[in-house]
Amino acid sequence: MMPRQANRKTPIVVSGILYTDDAFTGTAVGSPAWFAWLDTASTFYFEGNIGAFTAHLERRQRGGLYWVAYRRRAGVLRRSHLGKTHLLTLERLQTTAANLALPVQKVRSTPSA
Repeated sequence: MMPRQANRKTPIVVSGILYTDDAFTGTAVGSPAWFAWLDTASTFYFEGNIGAFTAHLERRQRGGLYWVAYRRRAGVLRRSHLGKTHLLTLERLQTTAANLALPVQKVRSTPSA
């Protein structure tokens, strides 16, 4: 597997700790400072125990802003909805990373009779 090409500007979460180029570096995921940082962020990269993804804050027509996780695997871009900011706990990020790390399921078409 090829390693991700790092963007030095994208904040990263490793072992439940946020690393940025500002005062929030060293913040633990789930802490009040984590949620305060999320209120100012638009993207971050998460490395979990089993998988990894890039999260983006996206505006939806109904309901405002939501975080969405993206991961490219076997040439297929997959996504998973993380939800609103208050839902971004370490457990949720780890579970999402693990789900996105699962092999891509090929859809078989059945011949029509």
